[in-house]
Amino acid sequence: MRKGFSLLELLLVLSILGVVLALGLPRLNPDAQAVNQAARGLAEQVVRARLEAIRQNAFVGLLLDPTRTPAGGYVVYVDEDADGTLDAGERVLQEVRFGQGDFGRVRLSAPSSPTVLLFDPRGIPQGFAGATVRLQNRAGTYTRELQVSPQGRVL
Repeated sequence: MRKGFSLLELLLVLSILGVVLALGLPRLNPDAQAVNQAARGLAEQVVRARLEAIRQNAFVGLLLDPTRTPAGGYVVYVDEDADGTLDAGERVLQEVRFGQGDFGRVRLSAPSSPTVLLFDPRGIPQGFAGATVRLQNRAGTYTRELQVSPQGRVL
């Protein structure tokens, strides 16, 4: 009767543990998690802008602005004068600034200039040709792209 583990058993357990850790470690990357969370949040806000336009029977815009902060951001707002721009005094429903707070690890790298997705009171996008939205971590080593179709859907 022997007690303990043989060298072969110990090596087998350690190799299995190494494989499991190697597969699971990239999922624990906080930068990747932050970028993925920001991408999910942005996709939800596109849907929200459309539904708010219908619910409030008003024009609602989503402004993607890489110049809003050093890391960019976006704003969902009620466009009172239906001109497609965020003017002073218009009601802001949601504002997200990347590079700070919960999204301190995230930056908006595309579009390169401010872009507005405007929904009319029926929830139909107005004058929008589609856009590619690219979110990255601060170091630029992890990227997540979202395609916003001309119909206002995130692909």
